[in-house]
Amino acid sequence: MKTKIATAVSALLLCTAVATAQQPTPMYEGHRDQLDTNDNGSVNRTEYQAFMNDAFKKLDTNGDGSLRAGEVGKVLTPAQFAATDRDGNGNVSQKEFMNQVMADFAKADRSGDGQLQ
Repeated sequence: MKTKIATAVSALLLCTAVATAQQPTPMYEGHRDQLDTNDNGSVNRTEYQAFMNDAFKKLDTNGDGSLRAGEVGKVLTPAQFAATDRDGNGNVSQKEFMNQVMADFAKADRSGDGQLQ
């Protein structure tokens, strides 16, 4: 299960502030299937947010409410971690994490309809 979360989270951190690609990565069918809890063929903002909140809790292996580089080393590159750590304290809080992933969602939502296909 932890491997599934790590794989999905790394795939779903679509475009951090330091990403080199100009276009967001498309959502792959396997990832969509994991997140599409209402089985309508797309992932809405609420589904994405719920998944990422749960992912944060699973990644926070020491349960201190923040992520350290060692906890997410297989999910985030050092550059992605640094970009997500907005206050530069060496930890990614749940708020920083959620702000980043929801910004990524918004960038990936090219149509602006609140759905990822």
